[in-house]
Amino acid sequence: MVSFSDLGIEPALVNALRTQGILEPFEVQRESIPDGMLGKDVCCRAPTGSGKTLAFGLPLLSRTKEAEPRRPTS
Repeated sequence: MVSFSDLGIEPALVNALRTQGILEPFEVQRESIPDGMLGKDVCCRAPTGSGKTLAFGLPLLSRTKEAEPRRPTS
């Protein structure tokens, strides 16, 4: 069984997923998150409810750096 942590998702996001009852990635997530984590373009096709939004969004959130306090972010 592959976990979100195994796919490189940040621990804080893994904990947030766990609190929502999302414990392991769906197939579309297992297949696309590794490429997303590398910054590659991702294109996938899967049925409604299969986890496509998280497959796309989790790598974006994991790769986003937290802004330093008292510094402009733009």
